[in-house]
Amino acid sequence: MTDQTRSAQDTVQAQLDAFNAHDLDAFVATYAEDAVITGVATEPIVGAAAIRAFYEPRLQNPELSCVIDTSVLFGTRWVVAQEQVINAGIATETIATFDVVDGRIARASMLKA
Repeated sequence: MTDQTRSAQDTVQAQLDAFNAHDLDAFVATYAEDAVITGVATEPIVGAAAIRAFYEPRLQNPELSCVIDTSVLFGTRWVVAQEQVINAGIATETIATFDVVDGRIARASMLKA
């Protein structure tokens, strides 16, 4: 399955799998080159290089993982997920939205409880 034929939900699942495997290359590959992530840092993270730089130290933490409790496909591009981000055994409830275009995440936004 190429990126362009991958569904929005499959793309988000690939991103989650790479995050939990601590596979930085596979994680970054699920995002578009000009992707924007908000809600995880004080300023938006813009572009693949910035995403790589932000997540590299985080994915080196073996105690960091994420579980999607439930997700909904909204239209054909948007995935809204209720997640538990777990760090050192402490879970933070998060609502994440992903806008997937041509099999890659173009925009992601995280809202932490």
